[in-house]
Amino acid sequence: MSAPRIGIIGARRVRQGLGPFVVRDLLAEGAEVPCVLGTRAASASAAKDELAKLCSANVVPYHDLQTMLSNESLDALAILSPSETHLHYLEAALDAGLHVLCEKPLIWQPTGLAKASAALIRSYQNTGVLLEETSQWPFTLNAFFELHPELRGAKFERFAMRLSPASAGVQLLGDCLPHPLSLLQRLVPADTVEIADVRYERVELDESQIQLEFLYQTTQCIVQVSLELLQSVAHPRPAWFEVNGRRANREIQLPSYRMELHGGSRRVPLADPLRARIAAFVKDLRGVLAGQPLPDSTPLVIRAEILETLVDAYRRR
Repeated sequence: MSAPRIGIIGARRVRQGLGPFVVRDLLAEGAEVPCVLGTRAASASAAKDELAKLCSANVVPYHDLQTMLSNESLDALAILSPSETHLHYLEAALDAGLHVLCEKPLIWQPTGLAKASAALIRSYQNTGVLLEETSQWPFTLNAFFELHPELRGAKFERFAMRLSPASAGVQLLGDCLPHPLSLLQRLVPADTVEIADVRYERVELDESQIQLEFLYQTTQCIVQVSLELLQSVAHPRPAWFEVNGRRANREIQLPSYRMELHGGSRRVPLADPLRARIAAFVKDLRGVLAGQPLPDSTPLVIRAEILETLVDAYRRR
């Protein structure tokens, strides 16, 4: 089977984007990245130069989507642009029959987030087009259970996480919440989830720090969730999560970017979860191109519903 060809939308790190790293990992997984789309000719050219330096990628720069789609023979798009642009590109990809890996959140808009997300996800599913989101934290769980083996098979009752985005306010929620939600979905798989007792315990005046709590309810269990979201411009960004009070701190060593999880006196190596996420997408993409069925899209729909619930509660607080 030939290498899947994946075009990139938003390959620069102007905000806090993952574009260059996604391209690096796609190439490492055997995909081809022939082209990149920027908002302007200058930004597309800058992205081409950045990718050449980072991972020796030789891409053709475009600043018009339809021109890129007409000129290039692609199997998929990686949509890594700012979240408010996702819907436009997702609809264009669907119209072109292109499979998609999209940065989280899948869709970002003031109202109707869950309804719009569900309709789009159903359209992808019904037309046989793959749609996945870049939430990579579930790929830390193997290392987490190596760090805390006593939790394997345990009933999960409490979950906490600290993340440190560059954004603030509602945008901070959009940037952060898919991470703990995707972890919860992997820890407690369920076809239906109810969110209850949402409380914003702390919100700084400049909205740079937000602490919230809620109940994550499935037919199997109820998990008490506590999230600390603190704006930070430092790199690497501080992050940790806890399950039933057992913490795993993520540590990134520069310049090698080697990762570990540590809790108490124990440390375990952590394979780059973004690389693992990209590998999973490329595997799924190869499968779909070979005629295999699409993965279940229900978790994406549920995640959008919960995101809207938590964001609406923030706006009403």
